[in-house]
Amino acid sequence: MNTDGGPGPEGRDQFEDREEAEAPGAEEILTEIESVNLSPSEHQRVKDLVNGEEMNRIKGYDRRYLVAGAGGETGAATRRKTVCDLLDERTDPPSVAFRLEDFGLTPEDIRLWHRVFDICCGRATHIVAVLEDFDGGYVWELGLLFAPSYRDRVWVLKRRYPDEETERERYDNGMAASHVKLLLTGDRCHEWIDADELRDAVNEVP
Repeated sequence: MNTDGGPGPEGRDQFEDREEAEAPGAEEILTEIESVNLSPSEHQRVKDLVNGEEMNRIKGYDRRYLVAGAGGETGAATRRKTVCDLLDERTDPPSVAFRLEDFGLTPEDIRLWHRVFDICCGRATHIVAVLEDFDGGYVWELGLLFAPSYRDRVWVLKRRYPDEETERERYDNGMAASHVKLLLTGDRCHEWIDADELRDAVNEVP
């Protein structure tokens, strides 16, 4: 599963090229994002993406929800889109919801995904992670959500499976475990089993 359809195992970059058990800390993650050497054209591409029509669309709203989770053509991506739509429909206060891919990122922009994700996190008032497993490149980004500057904005909607064996299989990832240990505890994590429960879980996000 890739956050917002971002780079997965087939497109591993310097952020993911580490042993799964070696989870970077928040400061390391932010440093790595800043240290990526983008070409002038890549810098311009980032500027165009985050200063274009989509960013203009979300400005002026009291609540801005960045919805992270599975991308592509999957059932998980469809459920994440449902969450995005439900949050986008809120009117009290006026709210807008968006996903990273709404900014027009393509697979060819693989080196830019993390930079744009970081910028979008900074623009969001709430970051909602819809989790169904720990499989794919998105796991790295969970570390960014754990960073002190973003942690207080994060809400997690975690799918719970009916048996312990499946639960372990879907969430068995040493790198992710260290990142999300706190994200998956407390009153900001809400579990769901089916689509109806997911809709109810969305209601728990302020």
